[in-house]
Amino acid sequence: MSTEIHRRRKIEVIVEAPLARAVIDWLGEKGVRGYSLIPRVSGGGHRGERLTDDVTKVFENVLIIAIAPENLAQQILLGFHTRFPNVTGIVYLSDVDVARSEHF
Repeated sequence: MSTEIHRRRKIEVIVEAPLARAVIDWLGEKGVRGYSLIPRVSGGGHRGERLTDDVTKVFENVLIIAIAPENLAQQILLGFHTRFPNVTGIVYLSDVDVARSEHF
C-alpha cells in the first residue's frame, strides 16, 4: 500500500438541482473520474439567500464535488461559464491531498 501523498485540486460546483445532471455529464466529458453530490445546499451571496424549503426543487441548489489534477481543474474553472453561459452557479477550487492518486 502506498504511503505517498499526492496534491490534487478539489472542484466544487454549486448549481440549481435541475442542472446537476448536465454539469456532471460535462465534468465526465472533460475527464473527471468521479464526483459526490450533496443535495439541498443553502446559503447567501450577492443575489440574496437560497433556502432549502422549495417544494418544487426548481430553485434548490446542489453541491457537486470532484477531485482532479491541477490542469484539468483549471480547465473546469475557466470553462464552466463558457459551457453554461446562462447558469447561476459558482465554481471554486482548493488544494487537497490524496493517497491514491490513480483514482484522480
